[in-house]
Amino acid sequence: MAAFGSADRVLMYLVKSAVRAFYYFKSSDWVRTRALVTGHTVSDLCLGAPDLKLFYKYDSSEGPAKGSDLIPFQSRPHAKYYAESFPHNLPRIIRVNPKNPQKTHFFERDQKG
Repeated sequence: MAAFGSADRVLMYLVKSAVRAFYYFKSSDWVRTRALVTGHTVSDLCLGAPDLKLFYKYDSSEGPAKGSDLIPFQSRPHAKYYAESFPHNLPRIIRVNPKNPQKTHFFERDQKG
């Protein structure tokens, strides 16, 4: 277990990943739209797994909007490395809830295809 980090980090990573998988399937019929990455932060937690918070702006049915999404990682270096792949104003695809355009999610799988 030492190779993967402490037990609490592994457990929190698994829980956060399971929640993210739930949102992936729940949002599968949401509208896909282009967004521009405006920034990111990597959490620095003492306990639990780190997160990358990705910030973006997009046009919704209600006009220009800003959003963000949390992406869990098992280690901070992996999160920082992934964060560096999102330069400012990089166009990406996000999912927007048609019933509530302020609710959004970013998934790497939506970028391929």
